[in-house]
Amino acid sequence: MSRLFDPHIHMYSRTTDDYESMSKAGIEVIVQPSFWLGSPRTSVGTFRDYWEHMISFETERAKLFGIDHYVCISVNPKEAAHRPLALEALNEMQGFLNRERVVAIGEIGYNLINQSEEEIFIKQLEIARSQNMLCMIHLPHENKKKGMQKMEKLLKIQRKGNYDKSKILIDHNTEETIEKTLELGFWAGLTVYPITKLNPRRAMDIIKKHGSERLMINSAADWGISDPLSVPLMAREMRKEGFSLTDIENVTLYNAFNFFKQSNNFKWKL
Repeated sequence: MSRLFDPHIHMYSRTTDDYESMSKAGIEVIVQPSFWLGSPRTSVGTFRDYWEHMISFETERAKLFGIDHYVCISVNPKEAAHRPLALEALNEMQGFLNRERVVAIGEIGYNLINQSEEEIFIKQLEIARSQNMLCMIHLPHENKKKGMQKMEKLLKIQRKGNYDKSKILIDHNTEETIEKTLELGFWAGLTVYPITKLNPRRAMDIIKKHGSERLMINSAADWGISDPLSVPLMAREMRKEGFSLTDIENVTLYNAFNFFKQSNNFKWKL
C-alpha cells in the first residue's frame, strides 16, 4: 500500500468514520487549513475557539487512527470581507502562529475578488513574510483566471519585500491557472473534488502536460459533496493509466512533504 499525504482537507467538517477510512487507505499525514464554518461568524471568539479546536482536538482525533495532523491558521477569504471582524481576527491570529502543529498561514486569497478580501489577503501575506512562514493561497471558485491575474500582480509586489516564492502554495488550480502558477515558480495544488473542481481525468491530463514537479493532489474535503479519499483515488487512477511510480509518489506524497518540511513545526518523517 502507498504512503499518502493529503495537504488540504477540512476535518472539522468530517466524521470520525472518515479518519478510519483514510487511515485504511494509506493516508499518514494531513494538513487542515482554516476555512468558512458554514455560517457567518458573530464574534472574534469563534475564531479563537475554532483554531484551538483544530490544533488540539483534531490533532488527537487523527492520532487515534495513526494520522499525523497539522494546521494552517488564517482568516479565510470567504470571511475576509466581514470588516472590522476580520481585522480583529488578524490580531488574535498572532497568538496562534507559533503553536505546535501550525505549519503555515492559510488558506488566504480571494473568494468574490473584492477590495475587502484583498486588504486582508495582503495583510496576511505580510504576516507570513515577516515571520518567514509558509503560505497556502486559495484561488477563487469562480473567475479563477481573473483571480490568478490579480494574485500575480500582488505576489510580484510582495516578492520585492523578499517573500520566498518557494514558500508559497497556490491551491485549487485548473487548466486555466496551472501554467501561470508553475511559470511564476510557486508550488501548485490540484484539488480532486466532485462537481466544482477537478475530477481525476482532468487532474491526470494536467500532470501529463506539465509533469509532476511542484504539483500536489488534495481533496479539500469539507461540508460539500467531497471525498476524503481523493488522494488514494488519484493514486489508483494514475496506476491504471500507466503513470510511473515516481510521478504518482511525487503528487501524492513527496511534493507535499517537501513543501511543508520547510516549516520548523512540521515533524513528520518519511
